[in-house]
Amino acid sequence: MPLVRLADYRPAPFLLERTDLVVQLHADHSEVAAQLAFRPNPAAEPGPLLLQGVDLELLELAIDGRKLEPGAYQLGAGELLIAEPPTGSFLLESRVRLHPHSNTTLEGLYVSGGLFTTQCEAEGFRRITFHPDRPDLLSRFRVRIEADRASCPVLLSNGNCVETGELPADPVSGAARHFASWDDPFPKPSYLFALVAGQLEEVTDTFTTASGRPVALRIHVEPGDGPYTAHAMASLKRAMAWDGQRYGLEYDLDEFNIVAVRHFNMGAMENKSLNIFNSKLVLADAETATDGELERIESVIGHEYFHNWTGNRITCRDWFQLSLKEGLTVFRDQCFTEDLHGAALNRIENVALLRNTQFREDAGPTAHPVQPDAYQAIDNFYTTTIYEKGSELIRMLHTLLGEETFMRGMALYVSRHDGTAATCEDFVQAMEDGAAQGWAADPLAPRFDFSQFRRWYHQAGTPRLHIQRHWDGDTGVLELLVQQHTPATPGQSDKQPLVIPLALGLLDQAGEPLAVQLEGDPAAATPKGAGTRLLVIDQAEQSLRLVGLPRQHHPPALSLLRQFSAPVLLEMGRPTAELVHLLAADRDPFARWDAGQVLLRQAVLARAGGGGDGLLEEELIDAFGRILADPSLSEASRSVLLALPGMAELEAACSAAGQEPDPPALFAALLALQGRFGTALAEPLAAALERCMPQWGLAWPEGNGDRLLTGTVWSWLVAAGGESGGAAARAAVAAVGGPSMTLARAGLRALQCQPIPERQQALDAFYQRWQHRPVILDAWFGLEASAPFADGLERVARLLEHPRFDPAAPNSVRAVLGGLAANAPVFHAADGSGYSFMAERIAELDQRNPITASRLAKIFSRWQSYGPARAAAMRGALEQLAAASLSTNTAEVVGQCLGAS
Repeated sequence: MPLVRLADYRPAPFLLERTDLVVQLHADHSEVAAQLAFRPNPAAEPGPLLLQGVDLELLELAIDGRKLEPGAYQLGAGELLIAEPPTGSFLLESRVRLHPHSNTTLEGLYVSGGLFTTQCEAEGFRRITFHPDRPDLLSRFRVRIEADRASCPVLLSNGNCVETGELPADPVSGAARHFASWDDPFPKPSYLFALVAGQLEEVTDTFTTASGRPVALRIHVEPGDGPYTAHAMASLKRAMAWDGQRYGLEYDLDEFNIVAVRHFNMGAMENKSLNIFNSKLVLADAETATDGELERIESVIGHEYFHNWTGNRITCRDWFQLSLKEGLTVFRDQCFTEDLHGAALNRIENVALLRNTQFREDAGPTAHPVQPDAYQAIDNFYTTTIYEKGSELIRMLHTLLGEETFMRGMALYVSRHDGTAATCEDFVQAMEDGAAQGWAADPLAPRFDFSQFRRWYHQAGTPRLHIQRHWDGDTGVLELLVQQHTPATPGQSDKQPLVIPLALGLLDQAGEPLAVQLEGDPAAATPKGAGTRLLVIDQAEQSLRLVGLPRQHHPPALSLLRQFSAPVLLEMGRPTAELVHLLAADRDPFARWDAGQVLLRQAVLARAGGGGDGLLEEELIDAFGRILADPSLSEASRSVLLALPGMAELEAACSAAGQEPDPPALFAALLALQGRFGTALAEPLAAALERCMPQWGLAWPEGNGDRLLTGTVWSWLVAAGGESGGAAARAAVAAVGGPSMTLARAGLRALQCQPIPERQQALDAFYQRWQHRPVILDAWFGLEASAPFADGLERVARLLEHPRFDPAAPNSVRAVLGGLAANAPVFHAADGSGYSFMAERIAELDQRNPITASRLAKIFSRWQSYGPARAAAMRGALEQLAAASLSTNTAEVVGQCLGAS
């Protein structure tokens, strides 16, 4: 399939003013009659009319009521071309037949579990009717759905429902039929179209906007799931209130609908006024979901609602601008969570995700800029780079500009582009214009070059900041030499310096913050927290002199990248003593956690290398003991500070140290270190557990930190061989009616890697209790697939044939195959069996669901980072995949991975 290039973008020759659809749903097929009202685009060159259509049977085609003969159009693979359309405005009418029941791609219109559902982002609408199907064509939609009343009593689409009624009975079966008509007054691109029809239970509520407008809220779920929607409904109302208060953005229609669907490739989809969600992100309460899942549901519901403005009212001109809506809306949903639950721990969680996923992507063959310049399959660019790194770009602008100026830029962006298809450049320009106003009012505000900042959108890869320092104790001057460098990525060997906000602080020997004064800069310290100074790094190399510091022999401790002020990697060899001091005393929560992570990575790598660093481990044990006893810390903070690094970070640390990552050895080192900590800290861990237990029963978000720390304590005690920890973990899983899903899953995780009777007893109890709830049972599938035991592949093969496994549900597939990918000893087995097994499963999956298959294929992207034997085996699995008959989606990923050689 040829590359689609940003450089080739041209405006469409015709604008689309209206899209009217009549969708007739039947038991064995569907028919869609479409009327598309076109007019010439004054901003484009005249040209033919090109429509997209996939797996459609064309039944009728007419322009302005005149039937088109076959010679008047060309019907090719996925396209319909009218070479000589009218020169003025015209109405194109078509009727097509399609077969949703056999559509396993979960794109376009499909049937799953008896429910008609759509997924149109990015290019699914072309599976519903012939249409230009490009995001820069916004039109008003009016939709009439006709269906069997018994099997499809609920008929939903975008906008407001304006009419319902009865239809003549089906002439063949005699079954009663009915219709519903929906009108969306706000023009939108086709990717935001949605339709759902089937047997659904409805839960209702209302919300009143700040201006007093009532909005009807409805959540639609499968029969019997209504009791599990209260958290989702409350989350939606919180999101609507927050967006009105924080951004002044109100909802704009009379009703807002959410549908929970089990068979769904995405987490959720922001279709205008009809959000479609993966069931796991709607159905939840304390008994059926963990604290983390409850927070994620709240966040994702907020994310999709916030898209109403940053995604729907202002949409993307083309798919190269995907981060315009996704990066910005991730930033908004992160701020929503921070405002509700505290910024510090949420920031650490998001940074851990970024480092373990996006940094890994940036360092491999699938690396791409936040604004890509070419693609084969756009579905492959729904990545952590577009979402999470895109969010970090917005956050850097907020950090550099400050809240007031940033919000001024946001207001300009919304006022200029409401109702249009915009670009990333449009957003940055609004920020630049807002900054000009802010800088005029505050001459001491930090300045930066917006033209240089724009490079963040176009350069792939994770920048490195290499910092050297020189301390002059006689004068109290600390000199920093800061060098920035971004490694080469596919197609980009030459990298230019970026604008990097570097927030730093200094701590004295007692842990007290010191004032940070930059020589020659009259500006006061930027208010980013006690003792924090924001510096702008914008050159390949620059020197900074921090003056006015106490004259003493030892330099102050250097606290860097506070609040993770930029998505970069630090290269700076700081002494263990300094890192331990930061871990113990730094008042910036991120910098404190980060110091501990550096030490933990060093300890794990030392153990994986066969030796271990006993002195470093003793220092960590001492630091963790003080953290467990520190009365100033919350239980959630303790748990975060005790969290061990992720495998992706450990592999990256190996590569940075010039070592070949050995995942099974790293995994074994993690377990051994966990056991060492559990043994050495048994008493303070037991004391922490006693403190936490009285709060176990508190309703989320209360008690969250206590339950979080409980899980950490259990894991460490079980790893140390403690019988009491294993018994408590097993009891939490087996408890009927409680204490909570959070504790039950924490117990399972604690027992996961231990071949002891309590583990199997707990898993059996969990299965027996939840075997009829697929959303919950997926967690059991994931745990079984990731069990690090010798029979790993046989276990996974059995799971794929398990009677409760649903091969059509992406959640189930990701649980089993994702669990295998996370199973370091099994997936990375030295004989390559794990790689070959996975390649076979991905090839099979690709035949029915290319989107899920292509995303799983990316697990092979880092094959070159391993030793020769493991790299050869992984490359062999890629070649095995390449030899199969693959979709465009998966072929593109496999080609990128193999092209890295």
